[in-house]
Amino acid sequence: MGGGIGQWLLFRAADRSLCLFSLVVPPGAMTPVHDHLAWGLVGLYKGNQDEELYEPGAGQLRLVRQRPLRPGDYYALLPPRDDVHRVRTTSKVTSVSIHLLANDTGCVLRHTFDEQTGEARPFRSGYVNAECHEATPLR
Repeated sequence: MGGGIGQWLLFRAADRSLCLFSLVVPPGAMTPVHDHLAWGLVGLYKGNQDEELYEPGAGQLRLVRQRPLRPGDYYALLPPRDDVHRVRTTSKVTSVSIHLLANDTGCVLRHTFDEQTGEARPFRSGYVNAECHEATPLR
């Protein structure tokens, strides 16, 4: 993802229908606005984050909600609603979150969104510690 952000795979089902990974985001860094294309649960383990939830459409991104997250906070990702978001570390320490998703998130081709135009672009985040031997197509 760049900016020192990394995803560390902890578990991946043999059929790639489920993965568990940690997302590590340095202080001041943020992910691009992105989707997941799968349901999921996310919990913050360390550091603080702000989550911004967006609704894409009609050539724009509409900010729907912002919320601060502290260790122990969690949220659900439920496509198509509650699936497009961005996270930013707001603490002086690196944030670490744990993600359980119903796809092979690091290997599936999904989307980032241009903040000005709302345009979706293909995106594969990858994992720091595991390869995508057989890339999963866009769903």
